[in-house]
Amino acid sequence: MRQPSLMQTLFILGFVFSFTSAGILKRIQQIPNPISSFLLGWREANGTDTGADESEVESLLPPPLPPVLPNVTNYSHYKSEGQTVSSTVVVPTADGGHRNVDLCEGSILVPLSNDRNTLIEETFKSTKFPYERATPLICSWNVRVSDNCRRGLVTMTINKRSRLAEVEGCTKGYYRVSPFMKEAKICGRIETVPTFQWYVEDQQPENVTISLRHVGLNDGYWEGLSFTLSGECLPNKSDLSISKAVKSYSNWLHQLSRESEALDLVVVTQ
Repeated sequence: MRQPSLMQTLFILGFVFSFTSAGILKRIQQIPNPISSFLLGWREANGTDTGADESEVESLLPPPLPPVLPNVTNYSHYKSEGQTVSSTVVVPTADGGHRNVDLCEGSILVPLSNDRNTLIEETFKSTKFPYERATPLICSWNVRVSDNCRRGLVTMTINKRSRLAEVEGCTKGYYRVSPFMKEAKICGRIETVPTFQWYVEDQQPENVTISLRHVGLNDGYWEGLSFTLSGECLPNKSDLSISKAVKSYSNWLHQLSRESEALDLVVVTQ
């Protein structure tokens, strides 16, 4: 068989290369561009021609995520979330059956700040707060303070979306701070409760307990309890004493009872 000449060989290779390159270029041109595809889909869905150039395409891209800021504001406000331990028990019911009850508890140490320009806050939440629940809930948090100053104040703030059943007598749930509120019960839209403060003294430390009972509303709205605690040392010139503090607790509770209707609350005092 006659062998092709060198010129014929070069011609054949050039033809094959041209054909192959054309195929490759065609396949590359068929690879979809994600932005072009998005614009095409948007145009087809809206029945309009975008006519978008490169600058318009860039304007459609999502903005960059904001930077993650530390939980310290102006180096004087510290926020954190405390730990609450949750569990479930099975209890017998009056009809001879059984029912699950959720439990939660926590041991809290509140730091007393001796610098009025520094605020240290810690937030605690009941189990699955603020989501709706069908299971009853019983919670208890024991609260102590740091020993870096002789006298101090602890401030308790009820946070937004905290809510218990608004029922006469608080028979379906309540919260209280013992021993300052004695046997009082507070329920309803408890996010409206004003801040509550209690006095601490190293000579007569109190065993403070924040208690929660909640039957579970399961009505499609937020429910449960979330609160924030902070503490501060009292200056030596402060004349606050245990007797004055006890009177302030009583005044606070009676004032809350008088305003309970306007605040969508039920307050039961003993």
